[in-house]
Amino acid sequence: MKSFLCIVIFYLCLSMLVVSCSESDPAPTCMQAEVIGPDNCQNGWYILKLKDDATLAGSQSNHYIGQLHGGYVTTRNLPEEYRQEGLQLKLSLELDEEPTQICPAIYVIYPAVRVVRVCRQAS
Repeated sequence: MKSFLCIVIFYLCLSMLVVSCSESDPAPTCMQAEVIGPDNCQNGWYILKLKDDATLAGSQSNHYIGQLHGGYVTTRNLPEEYRQEGLQLKLSLELDEEPTQICPAIYVIYPAVRVVRVCRQAS
């Protein structure tokens, strides 16, 4: 009886651990970015300049952008209507863990990101 109770408690703890780990990550916060223009490295990619905002550092989690403040990134899934140079946007971004951009050595390679959503066009 004692071993049965230990096994039940063990599986109960294990199931609690699995449930707590499977909660979805919070949605990434929106950050301001400027569309610099097409990436010369490969067609279909666009360079974004992230605006420096130190208040976002603790509000992002896991693979969401939070460590690239004030830097340049490149993305391949920027919606068509936002592909204008100089356009100011509020975007939710996450790191692209499977970038397919191939560049010759003469180009600067920026970190690849995915646009999760466009929050709004900045004024």
